[in-house]
Amino acid sequence: MPTYRTFVAIPTSSDIKQKILGIQDQLIQSHADVRWEPAEKFHITLKFLGDCELELIRSLATELESVLRDVRSFDLEYRSVGCFPNLSRPRVVWIGAAEIVGLTELQRRVEETCGRFGFPKEDRAFHPHITLGRVKGSRNLDRLTDRVKSVTFDSIQTRCGEVHIMRSELRPTGSVYTLI
Repeated sequence: MPTYRTFVAIPTSSDIKQKILGIQDQLIQSHADVRWEPAEKFHITLKFLGDCELELIRSLATELESVLRDVRSFDLEYRSVGCFPNLSRPRVVWIGAAEIVGLTELQRRVEETCGRFGFPKEDRAFHPHITLGRVKGSRNLDRLTDRVKSVTFDSIQTRCGEVHIMRSELRPTGSVYTLI
């Protein structure tokens, strides 16, 4: 049976994507060696699942729908830009969301539910973010980190009211995401 590389995520609305693209554009001006993500890939990953059979994905989706049914929608606020693992060794450039009770509870429920389906618990602490780009080389990294430190924007407010299970198909030109 075929498998699908999957993850559980909070989608990003088109109006928020446009605002985030404005921030990304400021960083692109560094001319650093970064593969910048297109707006259609902007999301907050709640849980990366890896390769899964479709039947398992369907069962997990049914269970998540049941477990998350009573979770109320909540406000999200994007308010910072940074890099993983840090500014000294940037590999991933991101825009971060404030860690609020609703978001933390949502991620905890997703993590616990996925654990009941045999998915290992994430070792790293949850850091809600949207990946803006992945560093590919060292060209102009100092200019990139300077921009990350100095980029300014008004916090971006949005409402979180849904969770998606997504497929990530790896291609030579980068991954392509589709809603499962």
